[in-house]
Amino acid sequence: MQAATRQEQKAATRDRLVNAAMALFARKGIVQTTTADIAKSIRMSHGVVFLHFPKRDDLVIAVIDEFGRRLGVEFRQALEQDLGLRAVLRAHLRVLAEFEPFYARLVTEAPLLPPKVRSTLLMLHAAVSQRLFLALERERKAGRARRFERPLLFNTWIGLVHHYLVNRDLFATGDSVMSEHGDALVQHLMTLVKA
Repeated sequence: MQAATRQEQKAATRDRLVNAAMALFARKGIVQTTTADIAKSIRMSHGVVFLHFPKRDDLVIAVIDEFGRRLGVEFRQALEQDLGLRAVLRAHLRVLAEFEPFYARLVTEAPLLPPKVRSTLLMLHAAVSQRLFLALERERKAGRARRFERPLLFNTWIGLVHHYLVNRDLFATGDSVMSEHGDALVQHLMTLVKA
């Protein structure tokens, strides 16, 4: 019984660290946030961070993985229900809106991040690309979309989304540019792929 409790405590501490890191990365930036900042924000010793994440990059990757896990859940639901490309795009935007401050920092700071962290982001983008393409292919087979090369589909979508995120001070009147402009972004891509 005690071992299970200890494992639960370790998992809870790890989750607290990931959540605190995500919040600080969103507020201060990924590059500027130290592991000491994260430990201090949840009133734990600095050493606790390294018990769970031997390297700072491991913690950054864990935060990206949490974002990716949530994204995967949304995509699975949209694809399993066979709701089409529009639903997959909206699922993507829902998760982006939920994690918008963190993801915007991730996008803007990506060139400054270590290769291992960037690789994790690229793997996440590859998964998004695959989901978008699967949804587009279903639309195409149903006669509702024209043929689109997978890299161009993804790059068109992510370029549009990232442009709005990076320049959200120009586009958003509230807290979330994705919530404000998401429908227009989805409609724009749907117009581009329409048969």
